[in-house]
Amino acid sequence: MKTPKRLPWLAVVGDGWRWFGKPLQTTANHRKQPRSAHGYTLIEVLAAGAIFAVGATAMVSLSSTLMLQEEFATRVAITRNQQENMARLWQLGLSPVQVTALMPSQSQNALLQQAVHGTPALVETGLTTVNGVVMETALCTAAVNISQDPRTEVEGASFTLTAYRPRLVTDLRPPPP
Repeated sequence: MKTPKRLPWLAVVGDGWRWFGKPLQTTANHRKQPRSAHGYTLIEVLAAGAIFAVGATAMVSLSSTLMLQEEFATRVAITRNQQENMARLWQLGLSPVQVTALMPSQSQNALLQQAVHGTPALVETGLTTVNGVVMETALCTAAVNISQDPRTEVEGASFTLTAYRPRLVTDLRPPPP
């Protein structure tokens, strides 16, 4: 007699049914071993969730700290730039009053308003001799605004820049009117 041909998919289904019907494997002392679990226990899931939560919290904290540091570094750069520009104008031979008049107004510039605390000051401090050359000296002082609220100002670090210019520049030019 001929045996009937089995369809391949039917053979797979038949093997699957046989797998479910298999008895548990036994050990040498005839105790039944449980089948291996394919899932996670509640403790493992809770531990993984806690580790993920700690990592996510650390990332958010680091991100906000970096944003604050970047903003503060920008404010310091703006303040230093304002200060250096004032010193350069003074080194060209302008008086402190003229330098202050040429600098942009903080009330009309939002970036300066947020970055600089108060008004930067340029004060001539006298004469000094460097390598036999008489030099004029000036101090330019500016402070950074460290307030997070744009409506208020809180004084942060104060920077003082010492600028020098040869006395010759002012001797050659007539005094300002």
